[in-house]
Amino acid sequence: MPTFDKPRNVVDLFCGCGGMSLGFERLNGGGTFRIAMALDIEEPMVKVFNDNHPSAGELGIARQADIADFMSEGEVQAYYLDHLARSTKDLILAERLGAVGHGGIPALRSKMHAHDKLFLSALAQIRRDPAYIAALKGVSGAALNQTSVGGFHYATKLPLTGSGHPKMGPLIWCMDGETPSVAGIDKLIVDEKLLRACKARARKLWDKEAEKLSQRGSGSGRGQLASAAERIQRFQIFLDSAPMQRVKKLWIEWRGEREALRVAFFDDIGVQKNLRKVYESGYQVSVVLGGPPCQGFSRIGRGKIRSLREQSVHVHEDEDSVDSRNQLMHQYVLFVAALAPEVFLFENVRHFQAVVKSEGIEFDAADILAEAIEAVSERGIGYKASSRIVVASQHAVPQNRERFVMAGVRLDTAESLHDIDAAEWCLALKRRTPVSLQVALEGLPNPDFDSQSKRTVSRSIEHANEESSLAFVSGDAAFRKWTFKGQVIDAHIARQPRRDDAAFFAMMGPGKRWMDYRADESPTLAKLNCIFASLKDEMKNNHQLSKKLGVSAAEVEELSSMMDGSLTIRLLLECIAPQPGELQHHLLSENYLRKREGAHGDWMSRMDPSVPSKTIVSHMAKDTYAYVHPFLPRTLSVREAARVQSFPDDYRFGAVGLVDGFKVVGNAVPPLLSQQFAERVAVALSRSDFSRKVAAQGKNRKN
Repeated sequence: MPTFDKPRNVVDLFCGCGGMSLGFERLNGGGTFRIAMALDIEEPMVKVFNDNHPSAGELGIARQADIADFMSEGEVQAYYLDHLARSTKDLILAERLGAVGHGGIPALRSKMHAHDKLFLSALAQIRRDPAYIAALKGVSGAALNQTSVGGFHYATKLPLTGSGHPKMGPLIWCMDGETPSVAGIDKLIVDEKLLRACKARARKLWDKEAEKLSQRGSGSGRGQLASAAERIQRFQIFLDSAPMQRVKKLWIEWRGEREALRVAFFDDIGVQKNLRKVYESGYQVSVVLGGPPCQGFSRIGRGKIRSLREQSVHVHEDEDSVDSRNQLMHQYVLFVAALAPEVFLFENVRHFQAVVKSEGIEFDAADILAEAIEAVSERGIGYKASSRIVVASQHAVPQNRERFVMAGVRLDTAESLHDIDAAEWCLALKRRTPVSLQVALEGLPNPDFDSQSKRTVSRSIEHANEESSLAFVSGDAAFRKWTFKGQVIDAHIARQPRRDDAAFFAMMGPGKRWMDYRADESPTLAKLNCIFASLKDEMKNNHQLSKKLGVSAAEVEELSSMMDGSLTIRLLLECIAPQPGELQHHLLSENYLRKREGAHGDWMSRMDPSVPSKTIVSHMAKDTYAYVHPFLPRTLSVREAARVQSFPDDYRFGAVGLVDGFKVVGNAVPPLLSQQFAERVAVALSRSDFSRKVAAQGKNRKN
């Protein structure tokens, strides 16, 4: 396995709980790559990531941040360098960042902290006003917790509405870590025209998000839809109240001034040059990982590439960027252009739009993304990109997970590897024999059923601590070598099944789904329906028949209605004693019995131990009935789901509970898959280094 003079820096965007990062970080015992920075908007993801990636400084390796907030290449570079200095205690780097101009990055942070503190103080004062308190009483807690209302706060970065002291959400340059006491930024002149434009943009954002709420609140529907609309309407009334208009005015001033200060600072040519000089003096990023949501990609197109440079500075002005998913795609391009990694690895869902239609012509998504990066880059940095669908089960991950993966190799690096297609080579993983679910679950004891349990348990199998290459190990051996690390595990927590549901789980055969127990095509069922149809007709014509048989027409009609494909399931459920206080098994309702193929027929299924698992998904946070344990009458635990995802046993999830545990595991990239990509990328970078050294030596000999 290749090694470098020092580990290469990796940045992970949309990092989740660290699945993609882990494969790179653990390659060659950590001697090849180091995760320099990881960003994610969700707190549980960041918690788990930092619990497993301790830092030496005041900041964790992972930060809760919205990459849609970044406005320019200079700001991306500054944020990364400041993060690196503060997470590693690099005092030399910190000193250099203080000298980039206008008091440097510490002065900018200090000014931002002071500005945010004043805003929160003024907002808290409004919240103490009797008029605000009275208006807030008309808004229920359910309304404040409604998804669309939360979306309004998320988009505007307004602290969550309430009666307590306001707290700022994830916002870059906002009160993270120690606050520096530095002067110098006050000398920076913010143009009045710029300030007005930034405030106008803030007002437009508020009004746009309020209009979205209005549209959702006016929607029609019944049941939950009607309740949601009513909650949104209550919040809208509050939003239009006099106290909230004061909040709006305060927010516009705060947001506009905050943005104007950042634009003025990072638009300064001297600051840009100094930041680039610092970045290129040994702090460069070699690899960027992660991919934004897929929906935004299809709208980049070639028609948009021409204006991406302008959009990257003020992305929120672009009409197509109203959708935050499009913003994230623009920002992903901006990050790659700013950090200019030698390699980027972009991972997304199986059905990611690999072909983009623009101006009536179809283009390969990899080519479009490479062209977009080159268009945005202030240095004109280009990439050779390639993509393919990767099936995890073909690479020692015990799961049928299919993902779209794109690799981009910077042109100068790709050209130094003249004998191979570097981007395609990075994606060409070795195929291995499939690993079964039974192997994935080896040696785990019974789980806890307390959703908040922090208890650790010991497992009963030998562990392998060697950090060596998996390149020549196949199938089961590769999985065991990577996953069975350490003797103690956490997060082995599962949902306590209802007693009656556990009884039904026990009846299900391995690999069987709810729908598999239906009998829609049964000849016997067809005969029964014919008999019941004849009986009902006869009873209509012969009123004495009912008395003779001792059964009413209503009873016959009720029994006849049960003669459908769900009859077999009904009979099985009726064999199970109901819960105390219930008349029958709770699954004996039409909501469940009518589920069939194409209508969530696999909502309940028992896993097959002899083959790789179905895809582990974040929906397990809400419901795990589609993941019934292959041998036991319960559903999978968080740790078992993590095993299927190929997380090593020493990777901790105890920082979060059961619900967030399933969410972070389900959203992750399988680390064992990532590790195989890391091996390919490391070899490519090592060959590139060697090729450049040979070329340099040849050039020196000629001179």
